[in-house]
Amino acid sequence: MNLKAMHWRIVGVSLGVFGCVLIIVTINQTLRAENGAQRVTEAYQGFQDGKCRSCHPAIWREWENSMHAKAWVDEIYQAAAQQVPDRETKCDQCHAPQPILMTGIAEMPKLRNRQREAGVSCLVCHLDANGAMNGPPASAETYFHANVTNPIYTEPTTLCGTCHGQQTVPEHDQVSSFLNSEFADKNNSCATCHMPVVKRLQSTTSHESIKGRKHTWRGSRSVAQLKRAATLQIEYETGQATVQLRSRTGHILPGGTLRIIVLEVTLLAPDGTERQKQHIAISAENENRLLPSENRAYAFDMASATTGDTISVRLIYQLTPDTPEPKRILMAEKTLRVH
Repeated sequence: MNLKAMHWRIVGVSLGVFGCVLIIVTINQTLRAENGAQRVTEAYQGFQDGKCRSCHPAIWREWENSMHAKAWVDEIYQAAAQQVPDRETKCDQCHAPQPILMTGIAEMPKLRNRQREAGVSCLVCHLDANGAMNGPPASAETYFHANVTNPIYTEPTTLCGTCHGQQTVPEHDQVSSFLNSEFADKNNSCATCHMPVVKRLQSTTSHESIKGRKHTWRGSRSVAQLKRAATLQIEYETGQATVQLRSRTGHILPGGTLRIIVLEVTLLAPDGTERQKQHIAISAENENRLLPSENRAYAFDMASATTGDTISVRLIYQLTPDTPEPKRILMAEKTLRVH
């Protein structure tokens, strides 16, 4: 018997079997990729046709009134982005991103070519490359898409950081300061403040209300959120007023590079006449934003103050440097009578 010939015959058979297995695996992978791409296309079409809205009406109502839904069409955003020469690499990709489970959590998002008017839609945060919708435990069963339980939604700061934690885009970097805060040390996440827990029917196939995160992402457009963001205290002694400004946010304040907080101090006579007014602007441009939980003291000269005068302190929020006075938000105010 020719042992060498038999050896090569066995090797040939083995290679043949391996080759068949390799071809089958390759075909399966190709089919899975094609099926996944098809399901992703179906998900986009389903969103366009209103299937997300019809199956998840409560969550949809929350989302459609949020700034995520308006991220692309917001007039303030479009006006600001038009001033940036390379907006497609510095602005737009966070305002109309491709699904981040496909482009990479914490990676710089990529600008999508379809449905940009939907801004940061359901698909951006939940759709994966296989066309499945990812979510936290207890997601409701559905007949339109596959559900995947993903632990990232239990502690979603990394997920949020995909757009709000890019250090190369300071306007969108709130997560960096949050990670160095006492809020993060206490196992809080972005969702703790910006997606409060609510109890509702998750979908039209749900039989009972369950707890979930509200999809409103309250932030700088929310008056209630702004009023919780900081506190004021005043002290007066011998011609000087000291104002204690304390941040109660989990990230730098104000959070965006275009936002401005104005600390305004006015001295009023007993009849209401204005004796003097001083103000300090707190912003990224002035390099004096507050760190998370920071308590900062400001001293104001009140040498002209007399008994019976009133010191009025107001903290005023401007969404942009061009925000007109009627649209500025009063965050906090305190008064003190001079004795």
